[in-house]
Amino acid sequence: MGLLSEVGELLLPRRCAGCGRENVSLCTACLSLLGGIPRAMEPRYGRMPVVGVSEYGSRLSRMVVSFKDEGRRDVLDPLALALARSITAALELTHHSGGPVRLVPAPSSQRARRRRGGSHIAALARRAAELAPELSLQVLDVLLTRRSRDQVGLGAHAREANVAGSQFLDPSFAAAIASADRSANESRGGIDLLVDDFATTGATLAESARVLASVQIRPTAGAVIGLGRGGTRFVSPFTV
Repeated sequence: MGLLSEVGELLLPRRCAGCGRENVSLCTACLSLLGGIPRAMEPRYGRMPVVGVSEYGSRLSRMVVSFKDEGRRDVLDPLALALARSITAALELTHHSGGPVRLVPAPSSQRARRRRGGSHIAALARRAAELAPELSLQVLDVLLTRRSRDQVGLGAHAREANVAGSQFLDPSFAAAIASADRSANESRGGIDLLVDDFATTGATLAESARVLASVQIRPTAGAVIGLGRGGTRFVSPFTV
């Protein structure tokens, strides 16, 4: 957070990042949106189950926008904790028996990274790893995306077309991903998960999985904060 933002916080009352209520970072109602029972979605696109702990909605979207575009670092921990719960549930769903877990964040464009000072998904994933040290989580921020339309407001088929061919591997990491480190991870029982803030149809995560498959990495599941209604069905809720 920059000096101007810090000064602004001194001069202006803090508002809830979800609903705008004054004098609180997240009000009780908005905070409760992050504490739902994990559930898994069978996405419309791709074959991976996607796990989330919240239902996608305007207040949840506003929380993430406040964090990624408005410098609201005060909501990093609540968002990251929700993501950590989704990651834990995804590991349970895939019957992970231990070993290292590699988290591959959904990509941001290079322009967005420059504007935000990095990938907001990677930042959430790293903080989630810190909040769940017992899980041996490692973040591999290796996916990038070419500029495309915002997915908000697009239908299922338009979302798939919008992200098709839009992602690629960071060249500086491509060789490392394809190295012996992958086989070492697998020999120790390690798995790979894709992480994002939201998932609706699963089109973005499916494109990420396609790109990673080119270097023989095949994530077993996706973990997100909020799930939309774009999947084909929801698996029965389960408690972690």
